[in-house]
Amino acid sequence: MDVEKLLVIAVIAGLCLGPARLAAHTKQLTNFLRQLRGWADTTKAQIEEQTGVDIDWSELDPRRIIRDALTQPPTPHEPAVEPTVLTHTAEPTNSRTGVNDDV
Repeated sequence: MDVEKLLVIAVIAGLCLGPARLAAHTKQLTNFLRQLRGWADTTKAQIEEQTGVDIDWSELDPRRIIRDALTQPPTPHEPAVEPTVLTHTAEPTNSRTGVNDDV
């Protein structure tokens, strides 16, 4: 987010909440974001510890993934596998007696 957008959001929040409530809500939001960051760091450390792989989290940016998917040329697909046709070779039987009806 740009600094200008954050400033506009802060001004609108200041007008809606008032200066006293804005300070309290800002403090709550700051504490929540710190806690969220701590949870994310803990989860990242647990994943790396359990898998034994050092993950480059910068590659998992959703904006970059979508941008790359939209700008890359389409890859040719492998030819589709022909469906297998199942055939039934047994002759029909009467469900009550289990005997062939044609006999």
